[in-house]
Amino acid sequence: MVKADDIFLFVHVVDDGSFSKVAEKLELTNSVVSKRIGRLEKALNIQLLYRTTRKLSLTDAGQALYGKARLAKLALQDAEDAVTGYANELKGTIKVTVPAVSAQIVLNIAAATFCQLHPKVNIELSVSNHLVDLIGDGYDLAIRTAHLEDSSLIARRLIDSQWIVCASPEYLRLHGVPELPEELKNRHCLVYRYDGKNAELWKFQVDGVAQDVKVEGRFNTNNLDGLRQASLASLGIAYLPRVLVHEDLVSGRLIQILEKHANKRLGIFAVHPRTRQPDKKLKLLIEHFRTAFQNKKEYFY
Repeated sequence: MVKADDIFLFVHVVDDGSFSKVAEKLELTNSVVSKRIGRLEKALNIQLLYRTTRKLSLTDAGQALYGKARLAKLALQDAEDAVTGYANELKGTIKVTVPAVSAQIVLNIAAATFCQLHPKVNIELSVSNHLVDLIGDGYDLAIRTAHLEDSSLIARRLIDSQWIVCASPEYLRLHGVPELPEELKNRHCLVYRYDGKNAELWKFQVDGVAQDVKVEGRFNTNNLDGLRQASLASLGIAYLPRVLVHEDLVSGRLIQILEKHANKRLGIFAVHPRTRQPDKKLKLLIEHFRTAFQNKKEYFY
């Protein structure tokens, strides 16, 4: 028979990455923690953890259990908080995934200042452009730059991110300034290779009509700052989030072109699973992030 306490102990072990840390925190012995995890695996008839002398890692089954079990553990904590009034004191861990550009410009420092404001709150900040499974990977919150389609997530728009077409003054001096989007077919363009398809199709608007232009180039990458660096090196023309190149535009290292035709604007959202009711600390973190973005809105559009 599966015991709920063993499942919650399993979540502790995954969060801390060590039997010994959990044993110390919960005032248990290592052997008791090990035996209870073994009991859970036996009850479920499946291995949840790979154990080595240096670290623990999850099996596929362990990953699936962890995502659901962590949410259940948090829901139980929320219920206890509501009854005891403990929720008035901000305390606990928030596991967050954020994209690289937002982290670099806004969220790294925003997360740090939030921890300073609330000394008993821990933030686990994972920086990645990979679209994670919030529930399966055990995240409380994700910041996403996208057109959201997943109805299983609750989202709050934090700010909009305008994308611009830009190049270095040297590249434009040598190759000329395109006046219409279709002229990009005769230019070297720097292509952003992300998880989606049709990376070569750049979105524009001409005379109020949407137009996709297929571009070509010898340099492509899944890293936006790589495209920025290539633009600064006068390798070609890039379509980038304005926030990433704001300071380059101000300094004149890059020049915006086709401004009236650029037609790519994405929302930046704070999202969390519907099964995870946001507690006070999560609500405050979302609002803190929103304020941080708004304080730099001139970077974004």
